[in-house]
Amino acid sequence: MNKTTFTEDLENNRLIAVRTFDAPVEKVWKAWSDPDILCQWWAPKPYICKIDKMDFKVGGHWIYKMVGPEGDEHRGRMDYLEIDQHKKLEAEDYFVDEEGNASLDIPPMQMFVKFETDGSSTTVTTITTFASAEAFKQMAEMGMAEGWELACNQLEELLV
Repeated sequence: MNKTTFTEDLENNRLIAVRTFDAPVEKVWKAWSDPDILCQWWAPKPYICKIDKMDFKVGGHWIYKMVGPEGDEHRGRMDYLEIDQHKKLEAEDYFVDEEGNASLDIPPMQMFVKFETDGSSTTVTTITTFASAEAFKQMAEMGMAEGWELACNQLEELLV
């Protein structure tokens, strides 16, 4: 199994994650854009992902929740800012309450995802930019990198 490489760019409040999947870009892209596939890997186990709404297009958004084994819920929303099929997507990602209102506790994160392929494998580079050093530290303490590694492992299993 491949591993994710993480780089902390503290000067720019960014976490850069790079992972290569042994799958063609069309299959990896579909795992990001098809709600049925996306929810199979997005929430690190033992959490499960449930989608309230997903409209994968520029100006669209994805509203979801990660539900833990004890019933705890963590809700999120991703607003799609730019989509270039099989190449990249840009979005604003943030936590929301049950009504879909942005959380005031954790500022939104900007997410840039690049897909590069050699035909048989696909490298996905995810750059998450945080509003401040404090927001970056808060997400690090919540285990963002560890959760992302688990999610990528689940995605890799799906792509086999």
